[in-house]
Amino acid sequence: MSGNLKMSKEKACKIIYINYTALKWFLLLLILPILSPTRPLTFEKPSINFKNFVSNDNLQADADALLPLFDEMRPVPVYLTDEPILKSGSRIESGVAYTQCENHVYNPIIFIKKNFYENTNRKQLVNILKHELTHAWLCRQNLMTGHDERFRRKFSEVGGFGN
Repeated sequence: MSGNLKMSKEKACKIIYINYTALKWFLLLLILPILSPTRPLTFEKPSINFKNFVSNDNLQADADALLPLFDEMRPVPVYLTDEPILKSGSRIESGVAYTQCENHVYNPIIFIKKNFYENTNRKQLVNILKHELTHAWLCRQNLMTGHDERFRRKFSEVGGFGN
């Protein structure tokens, strides 16, 4: 009888283990969508009026040349503008550049003031591109939070200086 009891215990343990494993997978499937950021399946057009922005092939090439510093990130469109850049609502950006991060994963867009682009030196231009590409890199990871520790760490890692 002890042989049958031992066999029953082993069989019960196997059934419990199989059910426990199934329960773990079931819970993972329930929790995973909550933990994963929602990513759109289609490219959404940003709500920006592009008539006041100008693309510049040289500026875009400069930005694209820095992409290997950002884990081979896909190109981010870069535009020049004479207009104040609206961050959101009525807040106007007073700096020389801004990264729009509406549809986090797919559509960061960089805007640079035309006056800055025309009057800056190469070192400053590359630095501002590294700065804005750092924002774009964080945007694509759904981590766009400003100039926090993650931003400063990545910006420093790619050779950026200043804030």
